Amino acid sequence: MSKNKKPMVWIISYFAGGPSYCPRIPDYSLAKYLREHGYQAIVFAGSALHNTDINFITDGSTCKRQIVDGVPFVYIHTRQYEGMKGESLSFLDFYYNMMRCHKFFKKPDIIMAAMPQPLSCLAGYKIAKKYRVPYITSIVDLWPLSIVEYASFSDRNPAIVSMYEYEKWLYRVSDELVFTWEGAYDYIIDKGWDDKIPRSKFHYINIGVNLKEFYDNMQNYTVDDPDLEDDVFRVMYCGSVRTANDIGTVVSSAKSLNADGYGDRIRFIIYGDGPDLEILKKRCVDEDIPNVVFKGSIDKKYIPYVLSKSDLNILNLKPAKTQKYGNSSNKLFEYLAAGNPVIANIDEGKYPIISKYDCGKVVEPGSPEAYAKGIEYFVNLSDDERERYRKNAKETAKLFDTELLNGEWEKLIRERIEKGREKKCCCKGGCRCGKC
Repeated sequence: MSKNKKPMVWIISYFAGGPSYCPRIPDYSLAKYLREHGYQAIVFAGSALHNTDINFITDGSTCKRQIVDGVPFVYIHTRQYEGMKGESLSFLDFYYNMMRCHKFFKKPDIIMAAMPQPLSCLAGYKIAKKYRVPYITSIVDLWPLSIVEYASFSDRNPAIVSMYEYEKWLYRVSDELVFTWEGAYDYIIDKGWDDKIPRSKFHYINIGVNLKEFYDNMQNYTVDDPDLEDDVFRVMYCGSVRTANDIGTVVSSAKSLNADGYGDRIRFIIYGDGPDLEILKKRCVDEDIPNVVFKGSIDKKYIPYVLSKSDLNILNLKPAKTQKYGNSSNKLFEYLAAGNPVIANIDEGKYPIISKYDCGKVVEPGSPEAYAKGIEYFVNLSDDERERYRKNAKETAKLFDTELLNGEWEKLIRERIEKGREKKCCCKGGCRCGKC
């Protein structure tokens, strides 16, 4: 390879939208980092943005080029959709249109495709095979296990069985696997796939948080809200209000603390939207739980500021088998970046973050009483103990700064490209033909 040639990296990520449009930004962040470090990089994403009415393609085009926050994107036409069936059809749109339009773009030196969109990974693998370049699967969701755990599907459901077979095949044919869970290879062992999927292709790179962007936004995007300014202890949650996050348990703990006389001292502030929002708002009215305030959705750029006004942050999840393999929650790293202790009702198992770095407390899953006692502990902390938790949180966030994590990605991509070229090179002792 010529030293002046910039390697071309394709990042195929159906759910990527760019930070101006979508909170799911790890793939955008990686593309931006790579372009700043001597690569060409382009992101291929679905044109219909998840959970919005935005569609970048409305004229029947197969794809559309656009610069998003300084990074080249190609939006692949997908239909607007609602529900699981509509989403599945949108996945098919992405696959077929990606396979139709990929030939119009500069040949890649490597392709990375992101789960949990299985067909984008299939497209990525097939295109990589066509061009004889390395292929990496990035796994940010243990699919279909998460469907089984959070959508109440049976492991024996024929569709789920087929999905597991596809997952196994994809892991087997990928040149490298990058998981956001430290213990994800345990998952492969638990499934009995380790005889076909060697540990050597397993890599752990968490999602993390962009600390520079986080602190810039904290200073530049503020919110005028009296609920963030008065003298109460603020317990804050930022995220989806849906079954998987089990916010009902949080509301129950607020009710318990209210009954114990903490109603005027503690305020629960919930940022986020989802199918359970109106149900929980009604419950708070019906059961007289005034110390819970629902703020609805908020633009991601305001999250750092509102978190800076919190005293304690909640990481709440419905108990699930996925948690035994580690933690890759976006909100956890944002909480830590804000310097706030975290109270979580998850089982950290063999791969802890919160308890390992002493930046909060982990309580019994699904127990409002355990939550209430844990929150009461933080309310009554001494100033020195509170400062210790804050310091630990900020130091932990530094370990998961995306600048560091993207550096790990770059090293893997560089080494994989070099390995691929060595394998293809027709010259002994180093390339001399100019074709490699």
